[in-house]
Amino acid sequence: MRPSTPRSSRPYLTGAAALVAQHLTRRRTALNQAVFLRPLSTRMPRVISYVRTTPGTDPDPVFTRLRGFARLHDWHVGHELYDTAGDTPQESIAWQRARRLMHEGFADGVVVPDRSHISGDDRAYLAEIEFVGERQCFTALLVPESEL
Repeated sequence: MRPSTPRSSRPYLTGAAALVAQHLTRRRTALNQAVFLRPLSTRMPRVISYVRTTPGTDPDPVFTRLRGFARLHDWHVGHELYDTAGDTPQESIAWQRARRLMHEGFADGVVVPDRSHISGDDRAYLAEIEFVGERQCFTALLVPESEL
């Protein structure tokens, strides 16, 4: 099942930032389309809930929201992974595990609260969603790029 993209009544970003956010949203949507247009499997899609948090912050409330989002789309959350803030995607141990699970076919996608949980850097974020898409997996966000 395809994730819905919530629409806002007003844009949160303007100017160049809005254009970048639109580009990232379009690219992620295109990558996800390839996955969602595949023939349906007999099993529920398996997803990873991923959260980047600050040291000492309990990720469970965020995981609860991600589980609810996954349930709405008939996805099974197989793994809940989190890292503490400050690491790049390449340095994030849990993110690397999520990548490995998708690469090895143990997950069909990843669900995150917003793009900053993957990376706040546009190029790094784009590289990560490209990696996910190249493995025929999807990236779902609770809050789209254009609403940050």
